[in-house]
Amino acid sequence: MTQHPPHNPENSETASGNRHGDEIAITDVPEDVARELEELFGGAGPQQEDATVIILDDFLAEGQESLTIDVSQESVVQIGSNVNDLLVIDADDVDRIVIVDNDQPDPTFEERRRKRERREKLKKIRWVKWTLIGLGVLVVVIGLLASPLFSIRDVDVEGVVYTSSEAIAAATDLIEGESFFTLDTAAAQRILEDDPWVADVRISKHFPDSVVIEISERVPVVWYVGEDNKARIVDAEGVVIAVLDGWPTEYLQVRGVGPSLQGGAIADVGYRAAAQTVLALPDELSRLVESLELGAGGELSMTLTSGTIVRFGTPTDLQNKLVSVVVLLRRQNPTNIAVIDVSTGEVTVAMR
Repeated sequence: MTQHPPHNPENSETASGNRHGDEIAITDVPEDVARELEELFGGAGPQQEDATVIILDDFLAEGQESLTIDVSQESVVQIGSNVNDLLVIDADDVDRIVIVDNDQPDPTFEERRRKRERREKLKKIRWVKWTLIGLGVLVVVIGLLASPLFSIRDVDVEGVVYTSSEAIAAATDLIEGESFFTLDTAAAQRILEDDPWVADVRISKHFPDSVVIEISERVPVVWYVGEDNKARIVDAEGVVIAVLDGWPTEYLQVRGVGPSLQGGAIADVGYRAAAQTVLALPDELSRLVESLELGAGGELSMTLTSGTIVRFGTPTDLQNKLVSVVVLLRRQNPTNIAVIDVSTGEVTVAMR
């Protein structure tokens, strides 16, 4: 028996057209019947000079387009190593073909299917196992974070002089008893920063159960009287850091009536300039200053203990103006000077 190369569809139609006989398909034929069929059509006959080619499309393997078998004599052909399909061909009567189909499931296919199902099952088991492990670790971590072993027990506050005790107590209450790992210091920091005296706050944690709060307070420089007849203390940035019923004596007063601002508000630029001028005074001059004053147009002036008035004009170029005043006072006794005018940048002196 000779196997020819795969044929195209046209060849298949031609070969099928050459068959004049009947084709009978029998499924699951018993062995005794198969033997009788074989004896009936298995007799020896004359050899055919021309080979007969039969196209067997029903026995094609997966992906195979066609199978050709050259039949020149009685043949029994087994198709495939794993298929029990028998093709019985009688060379004397090639127009009559009996196909004995005894199909059995492909064991390799079933084995692959079982392996694939086992792999999918193992994959699901692994996912479930790792998920449970992750949940277990999460529960342990949460338990440790919430454990009282790491609760904050000690809160130290540093740098406090004028900061309100109410703000400190509120911030401390937020921190004490909280877990070291989950403590949110931002809320406590905001409470302290709302206090007008507080310029900056730094909160640090120290393992396992302590917290340090470092507060940087604003520096009071000058004060003025508001329209409500209460004193406002102002720092170098012009922030009103305190509102007092009485009049303080440890800071220089900016004379005149100013706005009735609340603590934490920003004062007019003139008060900020007055505070910065006071901070810039050299020691030899600061001892001679009694007060400062803001005019209606924002002009800044300074009164010395000798009664001498120093006019700065608008609060610009104050550093150079102060240098001119210091140089003049080193040369002359201020008790003999009534007015020193440096508002234009040039020094003008009015003697007594």
